Parts: sequence; C-alpha cells; structure tokens
Amino acid sequence: MPNSTQNHLPKIKQNHLDKNNLSHLTTKPKKRKNHFAHIAFLPLFCTLLALNATLLSGCKDEASQSIDSSDLDKNSYSGLEHIFKDTKEISPDGKYMLLIFGANGCKYCENLKNDIKQDKALQKTIGEDFSAYYINLSYAKIHNFKIAQASTPNTTQNNAQKGIKEVKLPTKKLAQIYAVSPTPTIVLTSKEGQTILQYPSYLPPAQFRALLGFITSEKWREAKDDEKKLNALVQKELQKAWEQNNF
Repeated sequence: MPNSTQNHLPKIKQNHLDKNNLSHLTTKPKKRKNHFAHIAFLPLFCTLLALNATLLSGCKDEASQSIDSSDLDKNSYSGLEHIFKDTKEISPDGKYMLLIFGANGCKYCENLKNDIKQDKALQKTIGEDFSAYYINLSYAKIHNFKIAQASTPNTTQNNAQKGIKEVKLPTKKLAQIYAVSPTPTIVLTSKEGQTILQYPSYLPPAQFRALLGFITSEKWREAKDDEKKLNALVQKELQKAWEQNNF
C-alpha cells in the first residue's frame, strides 16, 4: 500500500536572529495535507536570544498592561488539572517540559485535550515524565518563566542549575519566543528547559504518544544538534506509529 505520510516533512532551516528584534522568531509554517507536515524545530540559541530580546524590548510595560486571567486560564483545561500545572510559573522542575499552546474556539485544541482525558496511558506518561502546561493564547497572563541559562541538551542537570534564567513574560511574548502560529502548537524541551522540538499541529493519540516516547527514550540525542537528522528521526517515529495504528 502506498505510504501516504512519506516525504511530506519540510526541510528545516535555521533562523538568522537579531537579538534585538523578536520579529525574526515568527516564521509561519506552510500548510500541508497531513499531520506529519508541520514539524518545526527551534535551535537552542534561538530560545536564549529570544529571552534576551524580550528583556530589551520592554516587556515590563506590556506585562503591566496585561490582565491576570488565572481562573479563566485554568478553566481552559478543566478536568485535566492533575495533568497541567498553573502557568503562572513555568519551569521544567526536573522533568522534560511539555507546552501546549491553545486558544478558545480551537477545535483541534479541544480534540487534543479530550484525547488526553480519555487515554489513561497518555495521562500516566505526561504525569510521570513531563512538567506539562496548557497555555491559552486567548487570555493575557504573566508567566514566571525559568530555564537553564547556559546549557545545551547534553548539559547535566546539576550544571544547568548553576545558571537559571528567570524572566516574567506576558502570554503574547511567550508565544512569540516559540514562534507560535497555529493552535495547537506542541513544544517539548529538555529537563533544563531548552527546546528540543516544536510541532505546530494536532496529533492523534498514537502519534502523540510516539512523540512523547521519542523524548523520554532520548532518541533525540542521536541527532546531535543536526536539525535535518532530528527531523528524519521524528518522521520515522511518527510514521511507525501511524502504520501500527492503521494496518
């Protein structure tokens, strides 16, 4: 049978960043026919430069104008409070980090949350191995964001803790750092908070479990910071999950 998901992943290119201009972070992914087409990866230095740019761009002024929507934000993941943490403080907390950016009226955001509610195995994986956050872009909220300041994906946790970077970010700025365009957008980070990969689309349960397994098994380390290789490795895992679920 022909492989309907093969050769649809885009080639990944690094962004050339001006650390004083966040507009270089907002690259919009092209629309594709299937879920595997939306993979995008943010290199380590993108996140660090973006955070520095945020500090320089006067985020304090924007933050002061934001409305704290804590209760409304929590209502966004009602029934999954045991899975998603309060986004007032976002930190890996010794685990891999899962950020899901959603919005009100987003059909596929609701589908993703319903999948998690109905899949106990998925709940177990997220609860045990990830610090998970559902960030609703429909609300303005201030997030106390913590990541390791000068680590790489191979840095040990003890070394990373020596250089924790902590910054207060409004929701809009946080979304800009991760170049969020469609919702849902799934971001997965190392235990130090450095971005491993970004997937801007809904994933069915089997593929979502495969993506999380790719992180917890640390297969992503095989790419050794090579984005093309990382892209190929993720495609392979999602392809295998799709085949197992459809044949």
